[in-house]
Amino acid sequence: MPPRTTSATSKKTASKKAPAKKAAKKAAPAAQAAPAKKAAKKKAAKKKAAKAAPAKKAAKAAPAKKAAKAAPAKKAAKKTAAKKTAAKKTAAKKAAKAAPAKKAAKRAPAKKAAPSRSEEEEEIGPGLKPGDPAPPFSLAADDGKTYALRDLAGRRVVLYFYPRDNTPGCTTQACDFRDRQTRFASSGVTVLGVSGDSLASHAKFRAKFGLNFPLLSDPGNQVATAYGAYGEKQMYGRKVQGVIRSTFVIGPDGRLEAVHSPVKVAGHADALLAALPA
Repeated sequence: MPPRTTSATSKKTASKKAPAKKAAKKAAPAAQAAPAKKAAKKKAAKKKAAKAAPAKKAAKAAPAKKAAKAAPAKKAAKKTAAKKTAAKKTAAKKAAKAAPAKKAAKRAPAKKAAPSRSEEEEEIGPGLKPGDPAPPFSLAADDGKTYALRDLAGRRVVLYFYPRDNTPGCTTQACDFRDRQTRFASSGVTVLGVSGDSLASHAKFRAKFGLNFPLLSDPGNQVATAYGAYGEKQMYGRKVQGVIRSTFVIGPDGRLEAVHSPVKVAGHADALLAALPA
């Protein structure tokens, strides 16, 4: 006879199976939920990766963009630097070329001509002109005579005003007239020199250089002023009052035939002779 199964045994068996079923039921949903969770996590990861991809691309592309933007600036900077270098080289070459000239200029400064006491600069001439009546005069000369314009009527007179006896320019001028005195006399011309120096000074000047024509003394330069041969002039770069080297050719009728003011000494006497009427 088969063994008997008691109700108590079956109940024990049932009670043991019950917790296992419950655990199986609980484990089933968890097992089913696990793949879903994994899938959800994968999807979320993919979404994040998809969202992050453009940012990564942008991040990778940024340096390239910056490099592209910086390239023109770099090129411009290189060009500017090249231009500056070329300009410096050009300036250096010019400086190198100019250096010898500068050194020469420093070594050999321009020599300034020493002004002569007798040479006036930019003298202001008289207001008289050819055709005007010659202002009258009467002055004592170093030969002991007095020369007056009225006494010289009918003769041609060369009346020249000079600053001072024994100065270089005045000496040269007087000697030029001395050396040509014969030619002036043969043309019927009386040469008279006039300055503000005293008769004693004139006598020494005449004797020293063997002058063969009279020198008239004009105290206070009154006659020179009447002829416009005394006044303001430029001397050594400044304005002064003094005799303006001037020559007047007075015709036989007492009128001015020629006015020379200011006078340059060199060649003056020859020019007067050449201009005399035949």
